[in-house]
Amino acid sequence: MTKENENSVLLVGATGYLGSLVAAGLLCEGYRIVAPLRQSHTRQSFINKLKSDLAAEEVNAEIDFDRLTTISLPPVQEIPDLTAELHALGVNEIIHCAGSVDYFDTEKLKAVNIDLTNSLLTLGKQLQIKRFAYLSTAFSSGFIDGLVREILHQQQPKADPTEYTKSKREAEALVSNSGLPFLIIRPSIVIGDSRKGHYNGKPYGLYQLWAAFVKFLCGHSRNVFHFIAPSEKLHLIHQDAFKAGFIAACKQLPDNSIVHLTSRHETLPTFVELVQQWSAIWDVKEVHCYKDASEIPATGIDRRTKMWLDFTAVNTDIAAHPWQFQTAGLDQLRLAGLKFRDVTLDTVRVCQDHFIAHSQRAQALLKKDKDGLSAAAKSANSNIPKKIASGVS
Repeated sequence: MTKENENSVLLVGATGYLGSLVAAGLLCEGYRIVAPLRQSHTRQSFINKLKSDLAAEEVNAEIDFDRLTTISLPPVQEIPDLTAELHALGVNEIIHCAGSVDYFDTEKLKAVNIDLTNSLLTLGKQLQIKRFAYLSTAFSSGFIDGLVREILHQQQPKADPTEYTKSKREAEALVSNSGLPFLIIRPSIVIGDSRKGHYNGKPYGLYQLWAAFVKFLCGHSRNVFHFIAPSEKLHLIHQDAFKAGFIAACKQLPDNSIVHLTSRHETLPTFVELVQQWSAIWDVKEVHCYKDASEIPATGIDRRTKMWLDFTAVNTDIAAHPWQFQTAGLDQLRLAGLKFRDVTLDTVRVCQDHFIAHSQRAQALLKKDKDGLSAAAKSANSNIPKKIASGVS
């Protein structure tokens, strides 16, 4: 790639979980990156984060960090004022990975997912960029029946899982209607590395469920567990697959493409299977799985379990929907050589084991269980739940 035709990308949201994966992928591919940083980050702290993540993934590529330029991130309304500075730096693409994932804070969602996107589109027009790439979510369609197609959403959903998904759908419309060449990338729920389980994101998605379980239920009576666990497939993608898919889409897909990044439907585990795998770790006598909240008995469930069920209700509601995603773009990238490891029950176990190994609370509880059982009791009480029930038996 010569200096005359190399890509110089403005990467917004580079210090976030997914943004940092994109940053590492771009640098490995020889891109030049300009990353606006908030005051809480420095260039060196950002580089240290990238090096740490790459080391955890055992990526041995030699990275030229001289290809990374950092600038201060101005207030949203002043972002178009960066035009002259970015033009001098040769920026010819914008990749927008910043976003609020708050489920219900509409004011924050508007400020980040709508207003920031608008300002960046204005900046892109002034820079006359080659393309504007936007990181969205596979669930931006809202709850619709049938196949979620790789087009701008036209069908009005019956409801939205959260205000977050609604704001991402609105932001997609802004991008597609901007007049700029665009690429919209919609990943499903991102979990840790498929090989080692490394995960450096916040406790969202599956990690929120695991962390909430340890917080609300462990350390207390664990004779019976209750889960809302629909039998639908849970749409997950490993972070290494996300990174590879994102970079391949940026390099190979034509302008004005929309692509879903999600694992093959047939390899994905169901929520019930994930519950069974998770429950097998703990010294529990019985597990009850319900299709939805309406099946939960009115009596016989303690206050702490009710708190757990309430806290995880939104995620389980999303999981209960029979999502079907068109994957023509990803299929095209696979045929072109993309190595994209699909999520399976076994690869989730890798991530689950990594989570438990690095959770002080989980480790303390497992040690307490182990210390509290005699050798004979441990032989009689395996870690596999004695009963996996559907509903109340």
